[in-house]
Amino acid sequence: MINDSTYKKIDVVIPVYNGEKFILQALNSVAHQTLPPNKIIVVDDGSTDNTYSVVLEYAKTCSLEIKIIKQENGGLSSARNTGIKESMGEFIAFLDADDIWDKNKLEEQMNVCQTTEFENLALVYCDYDVIDINGNTQYRNYKAPLDKKRMRGMVFEKLLERNQITSSGSGVLIKRNVFDVVGFFDENLKYAEDFDMWLRIAQKFEVDFVAKILVHIRKHNENMTFDPSKTFEKELTFYSKWMSTIDGHYPIPLLWSDKITYRILAGFPQNNLLKTLRAKLPAHQYKKMFRITFGSFYLYLPVFLIRQIFNLIFYPKYISILFGFIKNKGK
Repeated sequence: MINDSTYKKIDVVIPVYNGEKFILQALNSVAHQTLPPNKIIVVDDGSTDNTYSVVLEYAKTCSLEIKIIKQENGGLSSARNTGIKESMGEFIAFLDADDIWDKNKLEEQMNVCQTTEFENLALVYCDYDVIDINGNTQYRNYKAPLDKKRMRGMVFEKLLERNQITSSGSGVLIKRNVFDVVGFFDENLKYAEDFDMWLRIAQKFEVDFVAKILVHIRKHNENMTFDPSKTFEKELTFYSKWMSTIDGHYPIPLLWSDKITYRILAGFPQNNLLKTLRAKLPAHQYKKMFRITFGSFYLYLPVFLIRQIFNLIFYPKYISILFGFIKNKGK
């Protein structure tokens, strides 16, 4: 049983940009936690709608302390970083403004913090499902089912393969002092900012999770990007950063090569993603990305197809992941 004083150690950071449609649902899901946190920090990242006034009005009647910070638009990472700097709690929980929490989200995660076997624990995550604009459940997590054998403790090498902390920023509870060690969210990244942070944390600390759906991620047209070329450029920036980081220490995961190949094949022939790949990824990194085929994307294509067949035969979970990816159009 967790007492109220424990929860006074948690600050909730909600970054928001033009979120007037959903911000009240997010705030309510925090205010109705089984044991509420100490404070909610809302960072209005240059909204041009009525977000600020909506939050201001809600704060007048909310039982929790709500601090509203208004800043010029700097992006998701910038808003989160502002919230981190403002926080004085021992723990920080992030919540994107269009997502909502299950009522016992914080309690479940704090239980893990107090009972975990890991002495160097920094982050606790959870499972998730996806809701639509009306809050109706669309589907459960299919991309990376929580794995009790692999994704607890020191998980950097396993996490490097692919982001298995897939409940986004809305699903984590992190010790505040961790950011003093690993730094803030990388504001130069506009893709996989979460993944970048989880990797940096996993390099130095242990992680754990609650194998329950505690966060509901909202997918809607306003939070989705439709320009595959620009998204691909941003994705390559992430890969380039981490290829430089792990160079000489860890091999580049073949799943990265697979994902790039899938992106290009999925867009063919309507876009020029292969040209984008050549232009945005430095030559030496391009060669390392496709090292098993001597730096040739074209030679990697049959390897990619063989790997997919191998996965379907020898990795049972891959079937559900592939089916979910196709059924939900990769969302």
